[in-house]
Amino acid sequence: MTRNRIIAVAVAVLGLITAIICAVFISYDRTTEKISVDLYFLNEDGTGIVSSPEKIRYKTDDDLIMNTLEKLRQGPKSAKLGRVMPNDTQITGIEFLGGGFLTVHFSDEFLSGDASRDVLDVYAVVKTLCSTAHVSSVRVLVNGETIKDRDKKALEYISASDINLETEEYRSELRKVKLYFADSEAEALVPETRTIKITDQQPIEQYLINELIKGTKNKNMKSLLSKKTVLVSVDVEENICYLNFKSNFLSDNKGSEKHEKLVIYSIVNSLTELQTIARVQFYMDGKRVENFGSVGIKDYIERNTGIINREG
Repeated sequence: MTRNRIIAVAVAVLGLITAIICAVFISYDRTTEKISVDLYFLNEDGTGIVSSPEKIRYKTDDDLIMNTLEKLRQGPKSAKLGRVMPNDTQITGIEFLGGGFLTVHFSDEFLSGDASRDVLDVYAVVKTLCSTAHVSSVRVLVNGETIKDRDKKALEYISASDINLETEEYRSELRKVKLYFADSEAEALVPETRTIKITDQQPIEQYLINELIKGTKNKNMKSLLSKKTVLVSVDVEENICYLNFKSNFLSDNKGSEKHEKLVIYSIVNSLTELQTIARVQFYMDGKRVENFGSVGIKDYIERNTGIINREG
């Protein structure tokens, strides 16, 4: 091989190596930015939201938001967590308004038809996007319209600090609570005090209802709620506890007029033992209903002390 040919080959090889290096750097430059984002999904019971950290690659702020939303749309990796939007939901746009304010646009598929569930889904989107550190407040729109809660109140810009369903750090504590079950004759309510373990992964109101469903531990009392009772969600606003049950509540807990009254007030009186609760509003599958058997439950229900037999 002549000297000139060797030089030519060397130059060609050097050029190829240079091209490869440049391609690698260009490719790497497209994905150099990477951030850990807390994606929020529904907890196992579907009553709250929990975080699932994920690494997101991006090039611009818009990329970060869109890639984060896409990860959220794809759903959780853990089978114990639930989606906050169907897989066919379209992310139709985002708008930065300055000061960390962001508007996100979704297609109709985002809505579940259950106002309580939709609120949780919005909270999950807000908490997720606010964890990017580029966003301080989020407004979610579906086809250009704000999402409304069960009381038809529009959900405008929400910050992460507005959402206190849970803390970022898992904590637990023992809590003494007072629950109400029926007396031995099923004529009145009797208080039962027990100590339960609660965490910040779901509201204490959820724990109280779960304990009522489990039933009394006292052989001289009678349980009231059916084991088939399913609580979909709990929200508390301005000392009002909003309970959203599956509609089977109405059929699985029905009985005599006395029994139905005891069922309702076992719930209301147990919840109003909490200083934060003054009244209770019942929903079935996200909708208000007029009556539970003989008991009117359309309006807010307050504590009833006259139905309590304190002597058991």
